[in-house]
Amino acid sequence: MTYKTIRFAILVAAAGLLLVAATACFFGGDDEPEPEPTADLQATIAAAVSSATPTETPVPEPTATPVPPTPNIQATLQAMLAATAAAQPTDTPVPPTDTPVPPTDTPPPPTNTPEPTAAAVPPTPSLVDISAKDPSVRPAIITGKVTIGGSTAPEGTVVEGRSAGAKPVGTRTNAEGIYQLQVGRAGYVLDLYVNGQDSGVNSDVTALGKPQAKNLSVQ
Repeated sequence: MTYKTIRFAILVAAAGLLLVAATACFFGGDDEPEPEPTADLQATIAAAVSSATPTETPVPEPTATPVPPTPNIQATLQAMLAATAAAQPTDTPVPPTDTPVPPTDTPPPPTNTPEPTAAAVPPTPSLVDISAKDPSVRPAIITGKVTIGGSTAPEGTVVEGRSAGAKPVGTRTNAEGIYQLQVGRAGYVLDLYVNGQDSGVNSDVTALGKPQAKNLSVQ
């Protein structure tokens, strides 16, 4: 109850007391009123206030929330390990104990394999004059004059005829600078060299018994 409600109750109690006093005076007449005990106004107001003040409502004690039990972690782990072990297969395959024994028989040594015979390499043909072996064969003749730096080559200048796959054939110049190569095989084209220097001149295809003229010039 609020302060306004208490104040209103006090005013109602005071008004009631005044009403009682006024009624006694009105109906008393000329008779001498008997003295009434003096009302204890302070006690009446206190009683009114006490009856108007609400009693304290008891506050209920808070109910304690039940605390869940602390889980036993160790027991939980042990239970999980036990469940895992139970799920594993119990039958472990046993590896075979028998070790294979290598054969004791020693294989015979390999027989001697003959080395492959190298193919015979044909000898390199020679372009030299073969008329010495067969006088009936007339060699192919390559001849001409040799100049070195515009002058007649001195006597003894080396002239060679070279062809791939054959041995070269050579000769020397005479006092007039004339050379003469005698080729004992037909069907060859020779590169002509002077003192080991390529003259830039090639022979015609050699034919036995037929001469050909080739002048040579080097610097």
